[in-house]
Amino acid sequence: MERELEALARRDKTGSSKRGLKERGMIPAVVYGKNIGSISIAVDAEELKSIIEEAGTSALISMKIRENGKLKRHKVLLKAVQRDPIRRNLVHADFHQVSVKDRVHATVPVHLAGSAPGVTAGGVLTPLMRRLEVECLAAKIPDSITVDVSALDIGDAVTVADLQLPPDVRVTGDKSAPVVTVAAPEKPAAEAPAPAGEEQKAAGEAAEEEK
Repeated sequence: MERELEALARRDKTGSSKRGLKERGMIPAVVYGKNIGSISIAVDAEELKSIIEEAGTSALISMKIRENGKLKRHKVLLKAVQRDPIRRNLVHADFHQVSVKDRVHATVPVHLAGSAPGVTAGGVLTPLMRRLEVECLAAKIPDSITVDVSALDIGDAVTVADLQLPPDVRVTGDKSAPVVTVAAPEKPAAEAPAPAGEEQKAAGEAAEEEK
């Protein structure tokens, strides 16, 4: 799903100082691409945070850049964010301008669906990949990849090759790599037998206590 985000071109100096941006709830950012070069911008920190929380960092964004009273629209992907090391709030962002006809690489979250019979039998459902790298058209980036685990017994796995992907979406990397497995439950460790000398010592102490 495409999200919208409005930006202010910082070539327009009005209110573009870091202090001025912070007072307006905005953070500095940059957007770059073969059709626009590199533009210093500012975006609303809460709006960007909301997009990241709802759609992750791979969402296609329709960015409206306001400059000199005019709006220009660009399709962009979020490429990097910087956070305050203590407060973890957003402090800077990089965006890449793309065409909806471009094939891009994006990282999308894995969503598990269904109940695995192997878990009912005592097994442990073990996700091995929380996110997947995909290649697809910029306009077709999925919000997530759903993995159905309803057929997994103990010892079974779903690999990259087993995934049911949206049309024209390809997962990069090793096709045989497991995405999720149902592992056998761990057996409790057996208590090691006490050495013969220790057993005799314990028996002697017990006899002394009875006297």
